[in-house]
Parts: sequence; structure tokens; C-alpha cells
Amino acid sequence: MEKNEKPYAATDLGIFRFAENMLQVYLVRLKMSPFPGKYSLPGALLQYDEDMAQAAERVYREATGQEAALFEQVYTFSAPNRDIRHRSISTAYMAFPQGDIDDFRPCDKYDFGGWFNAAEMSGLAYDHDEILALTRDRIAAKLNYTTIALLLLPKEFTLTEMQRLYEHCLERTLDKRNFRKKILSMEIVTPTGKMLRGQKARPAMLYQAVDRKMEMIPLFR
Repeated sequence: MEKNEKPYAATDLGIFRFAENMLQVYLVRLKMSPFPGKYSLPGALLQYDEDMAQAAERVYREATGQEAALFEQVYTFSAPNRDIRHRSISTAYMAFPQGDIDDFRPCDKYDFGGWFNAAEMSGLAYDHDEILALTRDRIAAKLNYTTIALLLLPKEFTLTEMQRLYEHCLERTLDKRNFRKKILSMEIVTPTGKMLRGQKARPAMLYQAVDRKMEMIPLFR
């Protein structure tokens, strides 16, 4: 890496969902140098004719084969040696899928793509351990004052599943009665009229978001 080299602009993308009682992140396995065979967040260099938001959307398409997602900018990472090939500055984004997450297909630049427990992943390529940790912290913080939970949950969910999301990310137990009362009083979810059956517990009402977007709410204030 030359000291007088002009830095490249890049973006890296943390794609998240809540499933199997855990916050999951979508990772890809790299084909090319300098980290062949290693897992990483999807990412790319900025192209001449796109802005950073457009680059993040392109990265999402390349990693998943889909387009429907909501994006949020997180932070810019600029450590001099974050990429051993050349000086690069990456603006990280979070993405929340709105399409069929069971039909993700990465493009040929990646060897594989799959969902992993975000709390257990380490040893990622580049500085992606740091990016993943910061995006996880950002999600936990936003659970306190936004409707980000509605972007992480499937389209239909139980209030128990929603509470587990909060407890998992905030790392604390919440009172079931108070949590449900608070969520229902804010009118951000509505019953679907369907029940979740086939579980050991009694059937539970399925809910859906009134509006599947991120808004400010006074949840724990």
C-alpha cells in the first residue's frame, strides 16, 4: 500500500433478521484474495456513477439476488489498514429484508451466503468484526426508541416472539404483562386474525406491523 495512494470509497452491509430466537446476520464467503474462503459482510467499492446509498442497494442485490429492503446508514470506518490491498474508507449500512429471505441467492463474486447468529460470529475478513459489533449495538440502542423491531421480525409474529427479540438484543428480561400492554397501546401492531398452532404452548395470536418502517416511539422512556 503506497502512502500517497488516494483512498477508495466503499460500503459494507449488515443484513439482519430475528429468527430462531436470535439476531441473525447474513454473511457471504469470499472467493478472491486477500481472504479467499473467509466470511465477511457483503461489500463493494463505490462506482463512479452512484452515490453511497445506491452502492449499498447494489451490494444488497449482489448478495441476495433481491431488491426489497430498508436501509439505514450506520458509521464510516476509516482505519488506515482496514484493507491490506489499498487505502479504503467504508460507510457501513444496515439492511432489513422486505422480500422472501428464504430465496436469497448471492452472485458469482461470492462462494456462499447464509444466516448466522450475529452474537457468535468473529474472525471475519477486513474489519468486519468491528462493523458487525457496532451495527449490533446500534440495533440494541434503536430498540429503545424506534420501531426497528418490526423490520427484524417476520411479516407475521407473536407478541412473545417480539418480546424475545427485545430481551435477546437488550440482554435483560422484560415483564410480559407490561411489555404487551405497552406495545398494544402504541398501536404499531395489529392482529392478523390467525393463530400460531403446533407449539407446545397454547395457540397464540399472530400480529403484523401496522406500517413496516422505522419510526420514533417512546418505548422505554
